[in-house]
Amino acid sequence: MTRTNAALLYHPDSFQIKRNELKGRHVASASFLDGYVRHGGSEEIIGAVPDLSFREPFVASVTEYGAGRTGGPAPRADVIPTGDHARLGQIGTLFCADPMLERFARRRSEAGHRSYSLCGITHTISSKEVQAGLASYLTMPLQPWDALICTSRAVRDVVEGLHQRYAERLAAVQGARPKQQARLETIPLGLDAAFYARHGADAEARATLRSRLGVAEDDILVLFLGRLAFHAKAHPYPMYVAMQRAQERLKQDGRQLHFLMTGQFANKHVGPTFRDSAREACPDVPVHFLDGTPGPESWASWAAADVFLSLSDNIQESFGITPIEAMAAGLPCVVSDWDGYKDTVPDREVGFRVPTRMIPGGFGAGLAKSYADGATTYDRFIGTVCLMTQVDVDAAAQAIWRLATSPDMRRRMGAAGRARAHTVYDWSAVVPRYQELWTELAEIRAVAGDAPPVPSGPAPVLEDPTTVFAGFASQRFDGDTLVTAIRDPEAIGRLLANGMTNFTPGLVLDAQGCAALNDRIAAGASRLSDLTAAVPANDRARLLRTVIWLAKFGAVSLSP
Repeated sequence: MTRTNAALLYHPDSFQIKRNELKGRHVASASFLDGYVRHGGSEEIIGAVPDLSFREPFVASVTEYGAGRTGGPAPRADVIPTGDHARLGQIGTLFCADPMLERFARRRSEAGHRSYSLCGITHTISSKEVQAGLASYLTMPLQPWDALICTSRAVRDVVEGLHQRYAERLAAVQGARPKQQARLETIPLGLDAAFYARHGADAEARATLRSRLGVAEDDILVLFLGRLAFHAKAHPYPMYVAMQRAQERLKQDGRQLHFLMTGQFANKHVGPTFRDSAREACPDVPVHFLDGTPGPESWASWAAADVFLSLSDNIQESFGITPIEAMAAGLPCVVSDWDGYKDTVPDREVGFRVPTRMIPGGFGAGLAKSYADGATTYDRFIGTVCLMTQVDVDAAAQAIWRLATSPDMRRRMGAAGRARAHTVYDWSAVVPRYQELWTELAEIRAVAGDAPPVPSGPAPVLEDPTTVFAGFASQRFDGDTLVTAIRDPEAIGRLLANGMTNFTPGLVLDAQGCAALNDRIAAGASRLSDLTAAVPANDRARLLRTVIWLAKFGAVSLSP
């Protein structure tokens, strides 16, 4: 199939990775531009810019990335204004590194809907602004020759659900159900697999960093790499608990685990909380912290590590590139069975996926309303949903223990992951999928008739996150779920007192209520429905939140 190119919407801030508060969307955008320049095959890369002063950084980036192109000369680079419809029509597609297409769809109507195609891509989809933007696909002039790239099947399911429920609302108001016109295409994010393979195999960097951290040759270094924000990424406390339980099993073998967390703290106040909680939850495992700013120190983490661990439990995460980076570096992975990880990490092939649960749909409606009204911040919103999401820490501990005790398994899974990263996720494999999509959109546009009118409608309503993101989790949390005894009743007090594990007032039972819950399940496993039946109706939601909260931090165990 012909490989069609696109004009790339460009703003320097979206592509800058040498910064504080580095986020996944910055890394993804910069990595895409690098991959597109090197593997797109175009003689000229065009940036569509809202300000012509952005030409200099765009040309500089393309020139830098073009130096790594093989099989041909480096491409030229230039920019055009985002409103240059004639030039966009010649190119064929405007690619936006986000899903917010409304402003461009309405501007395109000035020149005619068939002038060119629009293509966006998802990153985080949990904010009220992004969800409103996605819902408005039903009321903006998008066409069948436009597309939204969803980076995972889980994200596509969320987008389709948002569209379905908003269409039902429009039908109830207007008497007709609109159809979402734009194409939804699932294409993963990509990476430069050779870059991570090279750093993962750097024996000198491995020896230097392990020596600096005090990791002996026979010790097992487990790595988490990513943003260090307990409310917004992977909550560290369940990882600490899993590491401690794996270490307790390894004692008999005389083996020692170390946990390396490479990343950037959300703010200066978070670091002490991470360190204090590590001492509380995994006292037998040395926990090390390194700056995650891209550079030699963070890259050395890939070489020094033996296993990669990421128990993502946040709706802010939608794809998760770091497990793919780990696979490219040759590391076996232990990850949560959550969001995009379901696609990227085949269970028992390149590592292990750990079961997850979320509180049932309907229990987050009040939280969504509070966030929509501005009474709750976005950080508090996603953090509270995180507290109602559980990753099975016992299963994670088992996976860590298995990898720690089997060098052959680590080598086999590491090699399988390296091969998968190269064949599936390297930009040389992913960029052609973008271009094939843009070609298909051009073919549709070429034979399309006049665009149908687009209905207006009421503003989208922010929905209950436990309904919207229910598909992110892998196991049910319902009346048939079995709850087994609290391992250490004193742990409840520590969890209630820790600002990392209990930061939403009123979310869970107080100390007295937790003690009563402990008494009810101490005699043996209890069905969740029996536990809720034993309390007044107005306390049941809080009890459910408490049970999954206790399970999240390893204080109780759940089974289907």
